[in-house]
Amino acid sequence: MLHDFVIDTVERHPSLPALCVDGATLSYAELAACASRVKARLIDECSRIPGQTIRSCLLFAHRSASAYSGVLGILAAGMAYVPLNPTFPPERTASMIKRAGTPIILVDERCREHMEAVLPLIDFPVRIILFDDVFSSHDAPTSATLRSNGSAGDAAYILFTSGTTGIPKGVSVSHGSACAYIANQLRFTPPMADARYSQVSDLTFDPSVHDMFVCWANGGCLHVPASLDALYLAEFVKQQRITHWFSVPSIGIFMQRFRKLRANAFPSLRISIFGGEALPTDLVRAWMQAAPATQVANVYGPTEATVACFRFDVTPEFLAETSLAVTPIGWPLGGQEAVVVDEELKPVRSGNSGELLLGGSQLASGYLSDREDDHRKFLLHHYPGQNGTRWYRSGDVACVSDRYGMLFRGRIDTQIKLFGHRLELQEIEDIVRKCSDAVLVCVLAWPCDPAGAPKGLVAFLLNPKVDESELLARYRQRLPAYALPHRSVHLENFPLNVNGKVDRKKLAELLT
Repeated sequence: MLHDFVIDTVERHPSLPALCVDGATLSYAELAACASRVKARLIDECSRIPGQTIRSCLLFAHRSASAYSGVLGILAAGMAYVPLNPTFPPERTASMIKRAGTPIILVDERCREHMEAVLPLIDFPVRIILFDDVFSSHDAPTSATLRSNGSAGDAAYILFTSGTTGIPKGVSVSHGSACAYIANQLRFTPPMADARYSQVSDLTFDPSVHDMFVCWANGGCLHVPASLDALYLAEFVKQQRITHWFSVPSIGIFMQRFRKLRANAFPSLRISIFGGEALPTDLVRAWMQAAPATQVANVYGPTEATVACFRFDVTPEFLAETSLAVTPIGWPLGGQEAVVVDEELKPVRSGNSGELLLGGSQLASGYLSDREDDHRKFLLHHYPGQNGTRWYRSGDVACVSDRYGMLFRGRIDTQIKLFGHRLELQEIEDIVRKCSDAVLVCVLAWPCDPAGAPKGLVAFLLNPKVDESELLARYRQRLPAYALPHRSVHLENFPLNVNGKVDRKKLAELLT
């Protein structure tokens, strides 16, 4: 079970620091005691609901000791945790609660007001459990009671993702899939004395699973920043002497823009992982200059493949020889498989691009969704040379490289046809980035005709190093006429979504 990684550390090192949040530090024994109280209260509450087996619990707690003890307490009670985020609009939160279909919600004080705005939008009875009541109600059982019966096929957590539809759908990840991921990561991340892991991602974003359970399996301390502002995070890394970092590239890009990646700025960092977006090679160079003792890894994987299923470890040799604007995603982790296929789901030849299918022990159980199209994302098929028969259609375009493993080429939904030519927006972005030396680049198809067909391209650039006339001259040297951005928009800030990724929808709104 996923929480067994934590229990093993509690039993071996109860006095080590486990969690640093809100200016307070909890030891492993203290964290386990808090989680035990949560477990006891949940079991008691479930016993009061006759004729119904409760298999999941909603968690409405944000960057607090309650949030992390809630995760462990829910798992120990034999349920899957379903995190909610107070920064989401009430309508979205209500939609997630309805789709989860569970009647119990754990709420901490800082989310209480937001919960009151959500409750009128829910059309079935729910039981609200306040953490303040849990922690003041009775003494904590011993940490040994955190162990629970269950099987690898039971759900460990459910995360909601909108995908391209905007409709929240829950991805159910089993204990078996989550444990396979953690076991893979522990091979790359051995224990070290006084390890300090950052916890940048919110609980609704699956890198948080990595942060919590890799940290606690290794006996490290999880340090939770109060803000996701890039300037704050740069100081946070230095002040907290962070040794293990995991974030989306956009956060590093904004640190780079504000000149926070000066030489030896982060001497404490030993392992730095980036994922969730394409990782610019120039950012890697700047990051390794700022953190000369760190190992940098680029990881890839959708929530449906449990955090990450590919990894590429950056070496000085790679940086010295490569001309790639974006870092490769590398090779599958142990027990994971991948096939690149064409539109008929047939494998393409090495070097050709196609949709990336993912399989293996980390694959999610499926969706909580009533849309048939969602369930079609998982398919059964046997491919020659592969062990698995169950695959997830990632919607990502990739190609196999003999030298670098797998190269990410963009999204199928960012693949467009312009003036009769098929274009990958990711490839256009790579060229725009090289031509402009901009800190951050995004290319959108705009405007579109009434049928939705694109009529041109617009490039958004953050702090380009060249003027517009020089930029156009450089474009013409590298791009055919039909692929030239007809307009460039220079921005001082890029809109980001709640997970820190570039928000393409908000960029598109700037054009209307």
